[in-house]
Amino acid sequence: MVPVLVQLGPLALYSFGAMLALAFLVAGYVTGSGLEARGLDRGHASSIVWWGAIGGIVGSRVLAIINDWHQFVAAPLSSLFTGAGFVWYGGLVGGFVAVSAYIVMSGLPWLLVVDAIAPALAIGQAIGRIGCQLAGDGDWGSPSTLPWAMAYPRAIYGWAEPLGVRVHPAPVYESLLYSAIFLLLVRMARQPNRYADGSVLFTYLILSGIARFLVEVVRIEPRVALGVTEAQWFGILSIVAGGVGLLWARNRRAALAPLLGIALLLLSSGCQGGNTAPDFVAQDLQGQAVRLSAQRGKVVFVNFWATWCPPCRMEMPAMQALSKKFAADDFVMLAISEDDGGAPVVKKFAEDIGLTFPILISPTGEIGRSYGISGYPETFLIDRTGKQVARFIGPRDWKDPKFEEDLRTLIKDGRWVRGPDGN
Repeated sequence: MVPVLVQLGPLALYSFGAMLALAFLVAGYVTGSGLEARGLDRGHASSIVWWGAIGGIVGSRVLAIINDWHQFVAAPLSSLFTGAGFVWYGGLVGGFVAVSAYIVMSGLPWLLVVDAIAPALAIGQAIGRIGCQLAGDGDWGSPSTLPWAMAYPRAIYGWAEPLGVRVHPAPVYESLLYSAIFLLLVRMARQPNRYADGSVLFTYLILSGIARFLVEVVRIEPRVALGVTEAQWFGILSIVAGGVGLLWARNRRAALAPLLGIALLLLSSGCQGGNTAPDFVAQDLQGQAVRLSAQRGKVVFVNFWATWCPPCRMEMPAMQALSKKFAADDFVMLAISEDDGGAPVVKKFAEDIGLTFPILISPTGEIGRSYGISGYPETFLIDRTGKQVARFIGPRDWKDPKFEEDLRTLIKDGRWVRGPDGN
């Protein structure tokens, strides 16, 4: 145990605080990677972590104060600024509320973002519990004679056992459990098309609830009702919420997603040229983020496709020729693959047929849904101001001289001489 890492006069760097900072840094990296994998801007990760940190610390401290109200009344400043006394589920609720507020204010897709965050929560908790172990934060277990049992004589809070007594290292148990949960969630997060949006978060709620319930079995905590601790009740609620969420997410994808797709298709079909194209961020085959709005000032050719789609494969050579022909003009071609296999599958396909224009990866299909596509391939033309001027459903011969002439007019004069359906 090392409760204090550095002591400089009255100032102390607590090991718990250091591990908390590390947890936030790692969680930020994991969140950013999850956002990129879903075609969202990685830049939101730092803000999400910041909001989560503030909300989590406030929620955790508030619940700790409520649980030890008499101590707070007796010494409010000491209770507020001590290095001990954080309650994990208070932090979870506080962080959840704060981050949800940020997601809503930023106009981000809530389910996709929380799925990106869920693995970060697990690894953050795993690292945080290492901090509890180092500090001796009062969350150890009951006396034990197991080989790995230990004493906490230098604990920052609450150790009063007589010499020779050893206890279950409950923080170590939790750290191991949350590490295992993290690995499982990362595996789920890498296969977004296999699971309904929200499934990663709801799985986290179930597994973290189970983990906390089990660890409480060896901890000495007051039983509040039916022989169950406060943390166990919260774990039960978490398990129930996660289970209900999973059922809702699956039913939502099975029943509501097709209806939403039809609604988006009808809406986009009823709109005339001149609507601003939905912005998006996606990774290219080199792992670099590409944002549509960064292409303002150019005419953008956006094509949705998949390697398993024969019509898509059929039109690719013509797209390659078109891209080369207009390479010197203010024109950019973005082919968005929605393959389940992600970059490895798409990269091999592109190399096999010699594609050189930018290919983006959107395995979740979120970008295609925002455009209301009904199948593959579908192509959208976007003018220099970011307005969608045409939509082509199905494959086309992009080497058609008439189309090339009209495209050149759009590039040079800013006029699309055809209708919004490309005819």
